[in-house]
Amino acid sequence: MTTTLWRTDAPTEGRPGRRWWRIAVLVAVVIGAAYLLGRGGQPGSDAAYHPENPSAKGAQAVARVLAAHGVTVIVAEGQAALQRAPIDGDTTIVVSKSSDLREVTLQALATAARPAERLVLIHPERRVVRALTPGVSMAEVAHSQNALVSTCDTPDVHPGERLSRSQSQYRDTRATASCYVNDGQAVYLVTSGPGLREVVLIGSTDPITNDRTAEVENGALALRALGHSSRLVWYVPDLRDVPPTAAEQTESFTPVWWGPMLGLLAFTMLAVFWWRGRRFGRLVTEPLPVVVRAVETTESRGRMYHKARDSERAGAVLRDASGRRLAAYLGLAPGTPADLVAQAVSAATGQPLDQTRWLLGGPPVTTDTDLLDLAARLAALEKEIRRS
Repeated sequence: MTTTLWRTDAPTEGRPGRRWWRIAVLVAVVIGAAYLLGRGGQPGSDAAYHPENPSAKGAQAVARVLAAHGVTVIVAEGQAALQRAPIDGDTTIVVSKSSDLREVTLQALATAARPAERLVLIHPERRVVRALTPGVSMAEVAHSQNALVSTCDTPDVHPGERLSRSQSQYRDTRATASCYVNDGQAVYLVTSGPGLREVVLIGSTDPITNDRTAEVENGALALRALGHSSRLVWYVPDLRDVPPTAAEQTESFTPVWWGPMLGLLAFTMLAVFWWRGRRFGRLVTEPLPVVVRAVETTESRGRMYHKARDSERAGAVLRDASGRRLAAYLGLAPGTPADLVAQAVSAATGQPLDQTRWLLGGPPVTTDTDLLDLAARLAALEKEIRRS
């Protein structure tokens, strides 16, 4: 008979090679997290609505189709890149993620867009609409499930064309075009702003995102609105262009390093837990110091009940235990009735059936002598079965 123990004789801390390997992994994790921290605030091509992002929420498909149709697409990441971009009367500027615009970068955008033919804002925030087109009122759309159908005829939108959903709607009495109108508010609106020749507001990101641009006529709207000029400057705001004033950080957005710092702490904690956590070794077997034979157990149990002077109960317990062991020896199912076990024992040993029935299911014993005799005969029977 054997038992299973957890091996504890070789602690993992005592193996230099494994320890140095774990230290190297920990250092690599910390360096990687520090790199993410250093990139905090940088837009990156994996950002939503980025023209170089090939993921579902990116806008790479629209940008590449425009370039394939002869439009010069310039991705201006940050304020400096926007100021360096060649912008003239044959240039369209598009901002697809206005949530990263702040007062300083909004002013820079307004200045840079003055010579442009048009400025396109994709689902802009309310403060951006208020700053660039003061006469436009805006309303957010909580849930839009049904496609919108156009009834207007403009260079960008044709009658009967559909837009998969709306996220915001606009109203302006001075607008030169309003399409996908619902309750007097338009999802597509063409207007102007202070110093801006033409501002196009599109209250849906579906026309530019890779996963929705192919639905209904979403892509057609994006290609016409952004391909209006021979040159397209795709402005990607960078939060690092915003001066780190305490007031603006408190009121407008959390510090750009906040998210990466939390990621660094989480990575460090997980690495430390993995490095220093307790681990059990592999399973090992260990032999027991003493093996007690079943016959000795039977005899000892008989003596124990003999001392307790409960011969009747002792005999019943001995018969039940012996019957279960005999059934196991003979391959019988657990819970087999005593009479069937007696028949199997009789067939295996050649003893009379009446004798085996008496041993396993006979009348209760009433004296200590009978109890000891029963225990001895049961032990002998089990021994004979094991030999057979």
